[in-house]
Amino acid sequence: MTACTRRHVLGLLVAGLAAPAWRSSGAASAGRVLAVGPGALRLLTYLGAAERLVGLEDMERRPLSTSSYRYALPPGLADLPSIGPGGPGRLPDLEQLLALRPDLVATVTLDGQQLQALRERAGLRVLPLNYGDTGLLRIDDLLTSLRALAAALGREARAEQLAGFLTANLAELRERLADATPAAAYLGGVSLQGAHGLTSTQSGHLPLVWAGADNLADRAGPAGHFFIDREQLLLWDPPTLFIDGGGLAGVLTEYAGNPGFYQRLQAVREGRVYLTLPFNAYNTNVENALANAWMMARVLHPAALADLDVPTRAGAIMRTFLGADVMPALARNGQGLGRLDLETGQWTPLS
Repeated sequence: MTACTRRHVLGLLVAGLAAPAWRSSGAASAGRVLAVGPGALRLLTYLGAAERLVGLEDMERRPLSTSSYRYALPPGLADLPSIGPGGPGRLPDLEQLLALRPDLVATVTLDGQQLQALRERAGLRVLPLNYGDTGLLRIDDLLTSLRALAAALGREARAEQLAGFLTANLAELRERLADATPAAAYLGGVSLQGAHGLTSTQSGHLPLVWAGADNLADRAGPAGHFFIDREQLLLWDPPTLFIDGGGLAGVLTEYAGNPGFYQRLQAVREGRVYLTLPFNAYNTNVENALANAWMMARVLHPAALADLDVPTRAGAIMRTFLGADVMPALARNGQGLGRLDLETGQWTPLS
């Protein structure tokens, strides 16, 4: 089955479990919930329902770093029973799931056979969720999943608040950049199934689209993650270079080992290198994507966004999605939005 077909099928499954059908079954709002797969817990957190978890994947116990939602989780969550290691397409421990008696199992990236196993072999109520193709955020899929999950949890008003906030931000960006000419830029260090260095990039990268950028990676192929040849990057010679926080450590290591290559890029020589929040971390950090878009737009189109205070806007985005401004906590772990000095590894927040 192709990725496109799989995404279509998952979309139909989610749509079939949207609010009216779910609530008409007479089922009460799910009070005991499990989150299985990349990003399922993130959506629970967006809806303010993480406290309903009765078990946790081992992947969600990792030290805090690049997943913004994990800075806003209720205390004590790490003490919950394990439901397995987690990871893309990995079925959890069915025996443990049954022992925890969940009202709902929210899943991401499980295939049809795995979903059937949870429903028929374990007799569990399962809700498949979908952000789009792995590592490639699709807003329509995200909002459909968010609303379906909200219907199961009785959190419909919260889902609409988030949807309204997101669409209003994107509409404001479009309006403010309506007369701007797309500005050339390159994004390196994009994480996907692990951290990578400067040549790891993505065409069709939504934050760059929203920011009115001419994403140089779009010239190399269809939307998706790939590794660009270093010589091609030198030929493009981007005037502005963004570094995804998920790959920051690798980029700094590369720079220390071969600063000459980096210095051949005009963006590095002219100090136009900027750190963005990690886009992918066990699926897409949607709040980070939106905050990144505002920062990128401020860098690429300073006249159109001269009045934008990036830290204030980023803080508001975090509070809306996560219930708290986690930017200071991210900064303590080396993540943020600002001008990056590759020599020292330090970044300076944009005003």
